[in-house]
Parts: sequence; C-alpha cells; structure tokens
Amino acid sequence: RSTLFPYTTLFRSVLAALSLLFIAPLLWMIITSLRSSRTALTGKLFPQSLTFSAYHYVWSSLHIWLNFLNSVLITGVSVVIMIALSTLAGYAFARIIFAGRGIVFTIVISGLFLPSVAILIPVYIELQQMHLLNRVGLIGVYAATGLPFSVFLMRSFFEAVPYEVSEAAKVDGANELRIFARIMLPLAAPGVATVAIFEILTVWNELLLANALISGSNAQPLQPAVNSLLGQYSTNWPALTAAMTLSAVPMVVAYLIFQKWFVAGLTAGAIKG
Repeated sequence: RSTLFPYTTLFRSVLAALSLLFIAPLLWMIITSLRSSRTALTGKLFPQSLTFSAYHYVWSSLHIWLNFLNSVLITGVSVVIMIALSTLAGYAFARIIFAGRGIVFTIVISGLFLPSVAILIPVYIELQQMHLLNRVGLIGVYAATGLPFSVFLMRSFFEAVPYEVSEAAKVDGANELRIFARIMLPLAAPGVATVAIFEILTVWNELLLANALISGSNAQPLQPAVNSLLGQYSTNWPALTAAMTLSAVPMVVAYLIFQKWFVAGLTAGAIKG
C-alpha cells in the first residue's frame, strides 16, 4: 500500500485537474449568465452582484420557452420512436434467423457512415415535396438517422443474453413477441437506457438539421434559437449564456435519471467485448 501511495495520489491529482479543466467552461457560462451586460467580458471573474435579468429576458422577451417546449416534444417523440424500432429490430437481428439477415443488418448500419451534411439537401427536397418542413418531418429525420446506431447497440445487448433463457420460454409455449416483451426487453433494460441517453443528447443538441428544416422561429427547437443570439457585430453574452444554461439543464437531469442504467449498460458492453 505504501508503494502505491505516490501513484494513487498522482492519479487523483491528474483526475482533479482534468475535472476542473472540463468544468471551467460550464462555470464560466453560468457566471456570465448572472452578470450584467456591461461587465460580461470586462468585469472580475466573480462579480460582486448577481442578476437574473438575462434569464428573464430570454424566457419572457424572446419567448425561448416556446423553443424549449418544441425541443422537449421533438426529442421525446423521436427517442420513443427510436427505442421502439431499435429494440424490435435489434431483437430480430440477434435472435431470429431469416434469409438475408446479415445483408439487411449491413445496410441498416451503413447509415452510421452518412454525416448530416451529406443528406441535408436531398432530405430537404424530399420533405419539401411532402410538405413536411415542420416538426413532424424533423422528428422523422431524427428517428431515421438515429436508428443505425440504436439498432447496432441493441443487437449487441440482445446477443449477450443467454439463449437458454428464450429456449426455456419457448418450451413453456411462449411465442416470439411474448418472449421479447416479457423476458428479453427487461433483461436488456441497461441497453435501452444507454440508447435513450445517447439519442436524447444527440437530438437535443442537434443544430444543422433543425436550423435547415424548420424556418419559423416559434416552431424551431431550442438550439437554433440559442444560435440566433450570436450577433454578427455584437453579442449579448449574458442572454446567450443564459439560454445555453437553460439548454444544458435538461441534459444534466436526463443523465442523472438514467445514470444507473447507463453505467450498467456501458459495463455490460465492456464485459461482452
């Protein structure tokens, strides 16, 4: 123990330094949001007085609460659709043998190699022709682009479940859908949580598609509204950082809610690997 003490202390010191490095921008964002606009970039590191005027401005005057609700709606519906489809597809690819299973799975996960920039123009044209340049169309795009990663992840979790579990259920007369819903899905709960938190973070923080596919400011999700606060010649930094703080709070809450299952999912994936 005495031999390892210097290394343990050094390791913890490095972790503490890295933690401070990563948390520093977050602290600066919160502190700046509580400053007055006159001292946003020129005042002391810790202001003598704090004000919530920037939060009142972005919430009431800019009506950013509308964009906040849009993000909640778009993210919630998109993630529910992704989880429903990815769990069914992941189970099928992992447990059901059918012709062309490997080819179909390869086609599905090939979507991982398509960046948003590459599909932006054709998706825009297609949605325009279908009159879906709105929240419904954006939800469909998010669900489709998130499926390859979600299916890949859920297939790995279902493959990790011992086959004896499903075989015993089949002996008792359970059909495939009942096995999936009553047995396999609860066992893959850490995988579902992992998919949920990854996709929540991805959809909530996505900017390119949200900004291009929805033009109305009141119909846009939160990220385009926050991005619009960046001025070409001047920027209201307290208002911008206040909007960014409001945008970050739901993600922190989501991680705290799913943390237990998320860590369990990552651990299960590491053990499987």
